[in-house]
Amino acid sequence: MICDRHPDCPQPGDIAQLKRGNSIGADHTDSFVVVEDFPPTGRHVVLNLPTGHLGRADWAAAVPLADIATLTRLDKAGSRTWAPAPDPDDTQ
Repeated sequence: MICDRHPDCPQPGDIAQLKRGNSIGADHTDSFVVVEDFPPTGRHVVLNLPTGHLGRADWAAAVPLADIATLTRLDKAGSRTWAPAPDPDDTQ
């Protein structure tokens, strides 16, 4: 289940771009779709490839929230892009 405590938490359908040197070796210019968090603490996010990508049906990855450079959310009011805040436990 995705975090519902704060609007800056990843939500299903958000578009994620990862940092250089991320844990799955993805290019930092690639875009992914957030599916959910794992475990339900928000520390890892399950990603899928965007709609229309040839490998979408056979691919998913769980990455630590710290790997995400930006999230973009599209809604009726427009779009918003932000960098997720680091987990306080990860910055100590």
